[in-house]
Amino acid sequence: MQDKRQYPRYVVEGVEGTLMFTTHVDILNISINGVALKANRRLEIGREYILRLEYKDRTVSVNGVVVWSVLSELTDGPHAEKVPVYKAGMRFTDIISDKMARLLEFIESHKLSQDERLNIRFTIKAPDKAILDGPHNYGVKNMSISGMRIETDMRVDVGARYPMEISLEDNRTIKVLGRVVSCLEVNDRAPKHYAVGIEFIEMSDEDKKKLKEFVDAL
Repeated sequence: MQDKRQYPRYVVEGVEGTLMFTTHVDILNISINGVALKANRRLEIGREYILRLEYKDRTVSVNGVVVWSVLSELTDGPHAEKVPVYKAGMRFTDIISDKMARLLEFIESHKLSQDERLNIRFTIKAPDKAILDGPHNYGVKNMSISGMRIETDMRVDVGARYPMEISLEDNRTIKVLGRVVSCLEVNDRAPKHYAVGIEFIEMSDEDKKKLKEFVDAL
């Protein structure tokens, strides 16, 4: 079959990056110090994420570092496949006075017990919305000035758009908005990995220059 790409792609080695994802999570319990939650993807221990708790007309956004993360169960996915579900614990890192007040208000409006101690973990009713923002690592397999193929253990939806960062040689990085054009399971990898085709749709002029210099050198 004829390759219809406008620009040739070149195999690369040692190039990695991160994409910023957003996912809904279930809060298991929470205090002013941290939270336990359930997510549909693995959270990396030691990495920082942003948890956004939306309720009524308010939003509380707090940063937290993952201190533990385990595979909890496998559930049935939309295509009859088994989908992993993870549990994780996060320690909040930026609870200053104004955020603490909003977080306490959120806990008070959702908690199931009436204990007055501030550092206790409360089991809460499902909030209106709990959203986690954070980075996910990937490896780059081939690249052109218009896109790339990456490999990651996170399943992504075709058509989804992600802010992405690519780490090139000599400590150079480029930032790009990428659109998923394909996502295929890699059969010889365990746990599951996916080969993902990415189209570059937005990039600064400076980063375009860095990318062209890198590709031209391949």
